[in-house]
Amino acid sequence: MQSARSALRISASLLREIMASSQSLTSTLLNYVHTFMLQSSQAALANGRGRLDERLARWLLMWHDRIESNEFATTHELLALLRGVRRAGVTVALHELEGRGLIRSLRGRISIVDRLGLELAASGFYGIPECEYERSIGFASGRRPLPSP
Repeated sequence: MQSARSALRISASLLREIMASSQSLTSTLLNYVHTFMLQSSQAALANGRGRLDERLARWLLMWHDRIESNEFATTHELLALLRGVRRAGVTVALHELEGRGLIRSLRGRISIVDRLGLELAASGFYGIPECEYERSIGFASGRRPLPSP
């Protein structure tokens, strides 16, 4: 976990036991695995083809989805570590996103100012797995769906 939140866990043996007696849980978990694989593929595409500002926009949107808050604590150093890039590159990319009015970056905190603009800044590297998650599992994290192409 990269943000202070709560989480639940269950042992693998208990999960297998529950799945054996619940087809709906098994189906939901398989849909989740499908979406996770799609997200992994999308991450590989973004990391191979996307500019750093596009990849950071994607990462900030995904973080925003999970914490359901417009502001979260992080540092340029942590973002650089998570993205596998130099800290100076993260600083430049964040300044670019901030200069476009999409985020507000203060020491140790980032705020999402214009979510739609940030989605556009991600240049198509964000949204496909998220829409598939909502379609297949039927649970939205509270984020606004992307417009249809």
